Formats: sequence, C-alpha cells, structure tokens
Amino acid sequence: MNSHNPHQAYYAEDGSIIIPQLDTPVIQEQATESEWLLVEEELLPPEPEHDVQRTNVAHVLVHARQQLVETTSGLMLETRRQYAASAEEAHEALQESLHGVRGGMKSLWIFLNQPVWIVKKNKKPKQYSRMSLFLIDSVRFGGTFAAIFVALFFSLNYQSFWQILSPHLDPLGETRALTALANDVDNALTEKLMKSPTLAVAGATEGNLLSYLPLVGPPENRIIIPKMNLNVPLVTPSYQSLLQEDWTNVEKDIQDALQNGVVHYPGTARPGQAGNFFVTGHSSYYPWAPGKYKTVFARLHELDVGDEYWVYYGGDKHRYVVESKKEVKPSDVTVLDQPVDRRISTMMTCTPVGTTLRRLIVTSVEVDHITGEPLQVGEQDSRALPKMQLEALPI
Repeated sequence: MNSHNPHQAYYAEDGSIIIPQLDTPVIQEQATESEWLLVEEELLPPEPEHDVQRTNVAHVLVHARQQLVETTSGLMLETRRQYAASAEEAHEALQESLHGVRGGMKSLWIFLNQPVWIVKKNKKPKQYSRMSLFLIDSVRFGGTFAAIFVALFFSLNYQSFWQILSPHLDPLGETRALTALANDVDNALTEKLMKSPTLAVAGATEGNLLSYLPLVGPPENRIIIPKMNLNVPLVTPSYQSLLQEDWTNVEKDIQDALQNGVVHYPGTARPGQAGNFFVTGHSSYYPWAPGKYKTVFARLHELDVGDEYWVYYGGDKHRYVVESKKEVKPSDVTVLDQPVDRRISTMMTCTPVGTTLRRLIVTSVEVDHITGEPLQVGEQDSRALPKMQLEALPI
C-alpha cells in the first residue's frame, strides 16, 4: 500500500475508497458511480459565490439561444411550407388559365373560319370566312374615319397649309418678294417723311433735309423676317395682369394681342437689353376666330441656323441671327429664362401645324448691323450716323 495522508481519502488496492474518520481507517465497499460523484463533490473545494452566479447566467443564455434557434427554425420551416403551397396553387391556377385561354382561342378560331356566303344581286354567291369579313369591315371603317379626320384637319387649317405651300407653287414670285422686302419699311418711311408738311424741304436728293435725318424705324414696333416674307406688327400686351399675378388674364391678354400680330411676351427683355426678348405667334388657329394673323408663324420651321431677321422697336432697328432651333414640351417654361450676360431673342409657335402637341423654339442672338458680331451687354451698335452739314440746311 502506498503511503498516504492519514486524513485524506485514498484508493485501496482492490479499488475501494477508504475515508478516514476520527483517525480510524474505515474500508468501505466499492462505491457506486453516484456515490463517487458525491464523494468527489465533497472532496472538491467549494466554488466562490460569483462563479456560481456566472455559471447560472451561462446556463440561462445557452437555454435562451437554444429556444431562439428552435423558434427561428420553426418559423423558417413554416414559411417555406406556406410558400411551397402558394407556389403550387399559383401553378395550378396558371395551368387552368392557360387551358382556358387555349380553349377559348380554339373556339374563336373555329368561329372565325366558319364560311359565310355573300349573295349579291345579279352575281354568283361568294364564300367568305368570318375573319375575312371582319378585316374588310375594319379596313372600311378605319379608312372612312381617317378620310373624315384628314378632311376636317385640312379644312380647319387650310390657311396655314396654303401659306406653307404657296412659296413652292410660285418660286419666282417668292424670290421677288424676298428681294423687295428688305427695303419695304425704309421706302415707306421715306415716302411718309417726304410728304410731311412740317419739313422745310422734301425730296431725296443729296443735300436736302431728308438726307440728314437719323436712321429711325417705322412709327410702330414690327418684326421683319425676309426668309418667310414676313413683315408684321409686334404687339406688347398690358403688364397690369402680370403685376397682379393674375395668370388667367395674362393668358387672355396674350390671346387678344395675337389677333393684331405677334406678341412680345410680358415680363421678358426688350430688344437691346440683356435678357431674352421673347416673341410668340400662331402657326394655325380657328378660321372663324377674329384677327388676320392666325397663320403668322406657320413657316417658322423654315428658319435655319444663320438666317437673320430684324426688329424695329421704339424707333430703333435691331438685327438678330438664328443660332439654334428645337422642339420642347408645352410645359417647358425654361424657354422664358432671362440670361443676364447675353442679348438673345426667342420666337415660339405650336408644332406640328394645326396641333398643340409641342412648341417650336427658334433662338437668336442680337448682332452688330455692320460687323455681324454678337453684341455684348451694354454695347452700342457701330452704325455711324451721317454727319450733318448745317450750312447746307435751308433757313
């Protein structure tokens, strides 16, 4: 037997455990497993209180995790089962729907291919299928509707279409008109001044008073577009409704002004100023509506980049050159923007002719009369006024 502490339990050679009591060795029978565990617990030193609490918390966390895993697994299994059942039901419903559609198409095909005999007077009966008769009737109805629509459309907008087609019907007359248009306003002004009784001398010969008059425009504001053979009044509506922010009356004022020419949009820059000199006019309008300028901008789409036009405003002549052309939606109000570093002009009308689907926008820049260079903000035109020889004036 091995040496041992007389106060400690120890194993005997036969495997039994000997626990000393009152210094008297007692040999016990071979302990069972449960008894051994009890003895082992008695032999182990007692655990501190905080270790016991930590062990309890760990047991609780492990139990909670197991419960969470079991719950989550159950939910996932149930969700998968429900989705599988729903997918199976949807598949069955789709199969039934396809079967019904196929059956319906088959029945329709049989119906459309049923023969129909058409009997006409003094002619042999002719056999058609129901589908053939349906297509024939559709073409007849569609063609009739299209013909009526085209007839009404052209009858309501014949003035605009005639204005667009007339230059192509008489190209020589159009060329002569374009050549003469540039001098129309100047000739009219000259004739008017020559007949003025307030002038001391009337005439156009060198040295008379008319020769020394400054370069002035007609008494009313006008816009002249040679390529379109256009020379029309430029009307500015009242600003009262705009100042009151009464947008209904603003639109009414513009529509009323369009009866008398093209309209300088209220609130936009004037010619010669920094900003956007905005002009709008009809491309087509109701034939029975008042006014004679219902088709004034019907040919606006003919303007191309590089074409020029002139504006007489407040007695001054302004020259503009087209720099861009585009179409926008009717709701696009950015075309009214007023730049502070440029002198531009915008002309707007409805397009296609006879509709209000979109807006045609032609943007131009004001240029110098002589050099053709864009004018900067505040820059004066380089035209030189004639020098007056006071000694040549009659007294």
